[in-house]
Amino acid sequence: MAEQNWGVREMSRKLDMSAQWVSSVTRGLHRPEPAHLARFLTTLGFAGAEYRELMVLAEEIRKPGLLESYPGGWQIQTLAWHEERAAEITAFQNLILPGLLQTADYARSIMIEAGNVPSPDGIDERVFARMARQLVITRRPRIEFQFFIHEFALRLPVGREDRSVMREQLAHLLRTSAQSNVSVRVVPARIGGHPAISGRFTLIESTEFEPVVYLEHEISSLFLEAPDEIAVYRQVLARLGDAALDAAQSEAFIADLGG
Repeated sequence: MAEQNWGVREMSRKLDMSAQWVSSVTRGLHRPEPAHLARFLTTLGFAGAEYRELMVLAEEIRKPGLLESYPGGWQIQTLAWHEERAAEITAFQNLILPGLLQTADYARSIMIEAGNVPSPDGIDERVFARMARQLVITRRPRIEFQFFIHEFALRLPVGREDRSVMREQLAHLLRTSAQSNVSVRVVPARIGGHPAISGRFTLIESTEFEPVVYLEHEISSLFLEAPDEIAVYRQVLARLGDAALDAAQSEAFIADLGG
């Protein structure tokens, strides 16, 4: 590949694309269509086997049921890209609180106690990224959020001996749920088994793309896009709505836990 030292504006001019589009692609926040990617790579000087390999890789990435593995952060960038363009986000969490509702101290404590982030710098970077994602809650036009949270996640003593971590987290949860575009529903432990017992997931809906379901695991994440898969999770959410406390009951439940 021929080395190019063009900035975003120069690249935008050569591609006849907006500077915002070029910036999003180069930062990994947007996946270009194949035709746009081909022009992008050609303009940058990619050719021959190197060009073909990148086009094949791009096609693999675009396939439904995209599996993304750590480390690298691409899966978080992809999640943030979908969140920023969402019209409605519905999530279920069974053991920890949703990332979009976490305080910085809670997020940091979770990472330290789980022990799956190798360095303090890595923890700080992930906490910062998680807090930055939360800007979508107050974004305009407003996104509609509905969070189903199992009682276990609310009772898990994150922070261990520092009880202020959970106390402040529960207070933050109440403040956020008071916003008109945010609904928090508690799934009480007393009901036993429930429709989402298989684990956490997030349904993201938008006018810009087809609905996706995001599944996060220890070392990888999965985006489901097939209509039949989305339909299954819609059914789970419908049944979960019948099983969960309503918004007012949930608010009272959380307030009681926060003491």
